Amino acid sequence: MAQIEKRANGSYRIRVFCGYSADGKKQKSQSMTWKPPKPNMTEKQIEKALSKAAFEFEEKCRSGQTVNAEKFENFCETWFEAYANRTLKPSGIERCRAYTPRVYERLGHLRIDRITPREIDGFISWLGKQHVEKTANAAFNGDLKAMLKDKSITQKALAEQSGVSAQTVKSAASGKLIRWENAEKIAAAFGEPCSRLFEKQAEKKLLSPKTIKNYVSFVSSVFDYAVHIKAIKENPCKNAALPKMPQTEHKMFTIEQAKKFLDILDRPDTPIKYKAFFYLAIFGGFRRGEILGLEWSDIDFDTGVIHIRRTVHYSKELGYYDTEPKSKKSVRALTLPDNVIFTIKQLQNEQLSQRLKLGDLWHNTDRLFTTWDGHQMHGATPFSWLTKICRQHNLPKVNLHSFRHLNASLLITSGVDVKTVQSVLGHSQASTTLDIYAAAFQDREAQALGAVANILVTPNGKTKAE
Repeated sequence: MAQIEKRANGSYRIRVFCGYSADGKKQKSQSMTWKPPKPNMTEKQIEKALSKAAFEFEEKCRSGQTVNAEKFENFCETWFEAYANRTLKPSGIERCRAYTPRVYERLGHLRIDRITPREIDGFISWLGKQHVEKTANAAFNGDLKAMLKDKSITQKALAEQSGVSAQTVKSAASGKLIRWENAEKIAAAFGEPCSRLFEKQAEKKLLSPKTIKNYVSFVSSVFDYAVHIKAIKENPCKNAALPKMPQTEHKMFTIEQAKKFLDILDRPDTPIKYKAFFYLAIFGGFRRGEILGLEWSDIDFDTGVIHIRRTVHYSKELGYYDTEPKSKKSVRALTLPDNVIFTIKQLQNEQLSQRLKLGDLWHNTDRLFTTWDGHQMHGATPFSWLTKICRQHNLPKVNLHSFRHLNASLLITSGVDVKTVQSVLGHSQASTTLDIYAAAFQDREAQALGAVANILVTPNGKTKAE
């Protein structure tokens, strides 16, 4: 039976006993505060409404849907410890951790049982007004070259005194932007306040709809866990009004640009490791982490089959580490063209030669893509080379993932069905493939319908039967 206690401020405390602690000594209870929902209620009306509230609260406690007075921030830390650390990859945990400052600022102080869809909608609206936290840049006020000449200091000497690279000093002297942290070091070398020598330039950009969606997905995952352990009854993020996601166009090479890039890869001065890397990206449609995670045992040179069994990640805490691919469907085996397999064989021969040259200095990781001494190749290395090549040969700047989009688009344009494209790309569901490449499939459908018209309709618009 619920206990009801009237308070001096006109509210009531409803308390329900829920058994004893594990040692049988301490009685556990749940309580809630109830206030008359309307002003000027009679005592009889208050008594009736209070009895109903007490009965409903008692039923909720008996069914396991008890009140949870824990603050969201505290419960979120429990989620990291009890759930995320068991089920998420380190990279996933790291991403979730990045969301916590804003989440805790807005929701952390609230009790999890009192966060309603209204609070979630308010959180989403608030996120829509937040700016991306970007590293500030700095531009030198005036003429740094003239200042150095007046003080009889060379750019090289300034770089050594300030502890920055010579390229950074050269950029500042040329009027280019440098990182604010480096500007502070240069200003310190001159013994001047940074704000006097440099102008801070920080780009302000609102959080994107995709980022806002990621924030809400993180919060929703925490609430899903709370529902699972019966800490709350419902997830308040359910049916949240998320901002509309704009349909983005995938930036990638055209067919002509892709052919030009392949010609560059075939040049004798192109390092074989980059040729092999981008052949796998273009002809296999593999993700960057999947390519970097390839080992020689994954390559069947006799059949031309390449097995995707792992993906490589990097974090400051763990360094490089392997995980299983993104989904079960991402574990796959694809037969690649002979020119790709031949290039990988060339890479193997080059690596064997380097290994013999270094002897005991070689670190045997069994990876295809390594540093000069056998360690795991850095994830940014292929992109740096790609950026340099695009600049030198007047090609549009694209990222590594664009070659995956190029592979998919070429498959779709060639008439390959969605299930096959899904299998090649390693998507968990065909709906994912359709969502990402909807425009490409629509273009193919339009071409198919155009083919019907070409068969049935003459150039003057009449049907060929006429």
